[in-house]
Amino acid sequence: MKRFIVFVLSFIIFSCSTDDQINAEYSEYITGNSIDTDINFMPEEIYNTNETQEPSLTLKLITAEDFPCITYILSTTEFTRGNEIIIRFDDIIKPEWCFTAIGPAVSYLDLPENTKKVTFINGNVVDQYAVEINQEKVSITRIEKNFTTSLYPTTFRIPKNSFAYVCGTNTDNTNIYNDFLALLEQNPDFVEFEFEGEGRIPYPESSDGNWVNHPSRFFLYSDVGEFANLANILTDFSSENIEENSGVTILIQGWNNIIYGSWIQN
Repeated sequence: MKRFIVFVLSFIIFSCSTDDQINAEYSEYITGNSIDTDINFMPEEIYNTNETQEPSLTLKLITAEDFPCITYILSTTEFTRGNEIIIRFDDIIKPEWCFTAIGPAVSYLDLPENTKKVTFINGNVVDQYAVEINQEKVSITRIEKNFTTSLYPTTFRIPKNSFAYVCGTNTDNTNIYNDFLALLEQNPDFVEFEFEGEGRIPYPESSDGNWVNHPSRFFLYSDVGEFANLANILTDFSSENIEENSGVTILIQGWNNIIYGSWIQN
């Protein structure tokens, strides 16, 4: 019993000592400002406008708490120390105008490709994660966790010159999914691929809101012109095969924010 008590006391002393060392290391960034909610986060590649562009790698921050308006602002201050990003949570700001939908406060921060470590500071509490970024994926490993949660240990990157085929149908016309898929598979410039291993896929994994939501399929293309011609192929296919109000939607989502949709909205 005495040995157990000694062990517990030693563990507590070691834990407190480690926390003190971490806080001392980041004392210049600690102001005492804090927020009263936990934080979920994940890497995400986004597009800053509706124009054609390569995706930007960001760190998406999401409050665990929902607010009366989805336009609440998550206020942070960011610092860079070598290959480390330090993010301090300062406040959650009530907006001047409100979308009445309930939801979390969300913020997107740039995530440089050379990042090796992310440190979060909330009041006097410090969380840390190791980060590994390459062209295929972003991996996040916990070092110290108190108020943050990494939603995905691994997030796949959007491959260059890739696109997703996303299709939803009604129950009586599911053949359309396979019919258009056959056109893609017959094109020698399109090569189907899969995201291998465990991780969050950056494209929609299926359609949403249809009676039948089919699994998405992913392709790489070697000819930019052939990919651009998909807009015409989809238009012709839609006019010949998709009846108005038949509950069918086809979406081609390109890696660089180019989107082709079936021209009849159902």
